[in-house]
Amino acid sequence: MKAQYHTFINNNEVTGHQTFNNILALNGLCERDSVRHLQVVVKEMFPQTLGMKALDLGAGRGVNAMTLAELGFNVVAYDMHRNSISVLQKIAMRQELNISFGMGGILQIESLNEQFDLIHDSECLTKIVAGNERARFLESVKHTLSPEGKFVMTAAVQSTQYDPAESFESVRLDENNILWRETPCCDIPGVVEHDGKFWTAQKRVMPAEVLRQELKNAGFTILAEELEIIPDSPAQLRLVLTSAEGC
Repeated sequence: MKAQYHTFINNNEVTGHQTFNNILALNGLCERDSVRHLQVVVKEMFPQTLGMKALDLGAGRGVNAMTLAELGFNVVAYDMHRNSISVLQKIAMRQELNISFGMGGILQIESLNEQFDLIHDSECLTKIVAGNERARFLESVKHTLSPEGKFVMTAAVQSTQYDPAESFESVRLDENNILWRETPCCDIPGVVEHDGKFWTAQKRVMPAEVLRQELKNAGFTILAEELEIIPDSPAQLRLVLTSAEGC
């Protein structure tokens, strides 16, 4: 299964003229890899999507929510950029896509009181740095996923091609795999002093094997994965998971 998935995903680009036009309308060209990943996952793992529900976490511009709706899901776009909602609403009305909107913060998804056949996360987990909050997020995802549902996620992970110390950015990676960015001196909560400079935590960039173990410990089973090495940046680990309890 994993070998077939790797072969398929590494030889396919975003498909569909309408999809590409929608990506342009939403200013989402930078999210093409995520769209491609979703298209492949749905083709491989969802023989039919009629009546199925999908949740796009940290929906941002709405590109991935739009893609899931094009693929036939009834979609909830969660925590989408407010200035992009009207654009996506117009696309949805014109193309008869079923998209609704939810707000509330990434740690509040259980308040939706729904279960979904597919939950999509594009680096939401990466941006949660506190261990207890990461565990809480994963538990919420597990409870919000239907018994046979799939959790499709992308996370930043460490790579031999990326050394923060050699980056043009003012960042540092600490012993807990937290990536910090230098910030001007201030007393805002979350800003800490280190070696005479001030820093804010940006994301947690783990070694891939550490992230895999965290997900397994949280009760997920990995069905498929793809690792993309990006020069001078963290690698992108794309995973398809299911709840171990639902297997």
